[in-house]
Amino acid sequence: MELRRDGWSIGVTNVMPAVINTPFYETALTKMGVKPTGVPPAYQPRVVADAILYAAENAPRDIVAGGAGKQMLLGQRLSPRTMDAFMLRAAFGTQQTDEPKGPDAPNALFGPVEGHGKAQADLNKTVSRSLQVWLDTHPAMKRGVLAALGAAVLLAARAAVRS
Repeated sequence: MELRRDGWSIGVTNVMPAVINTPFYETALTKMGVKPTGVPPAYQPRVVADAILYAAENAPRDIVAGGAGKQMLLGQRLSPRTMDAFMLRAAFGTQQTDEPKGPDAPNALFGPVEGHGKAQADLNKTVSRSLQVWLDTHPAMKRGVLAALGAAVLLAARAAVRS
């Protein structure tokens, strides 16, 4: 804020990615005894790159990369207790694979894993694009889509009243 007050055009954006198809889960330190994974769907790294590029050019306060992440945030805002109950019942089991991985397996906690240079992993149920990120990075189109949906709802309600 001090720099902005002095005339600098600086923005800080909180980029919140959903599950991204990177080697994070393959190289993570785990003490669960099995290889971890993310809650599906997993988005391709391009989804986060699009969000970051938009943030660099437009400096929104927050941007979520991946529709599933946005749904989780919305659920948390609407009913934190319901979201907590959902996470307790569903999230833990979906974040563990059947593939064994011991606590002494190579991990990237303190440095890169030797010979592991992949940018993407092989997570199941990956999504190559995110409509939510596209709409968030094209605000005029988002307003148009919302206006069209609103008009459709009004027309449907009007037709239902006349019937």
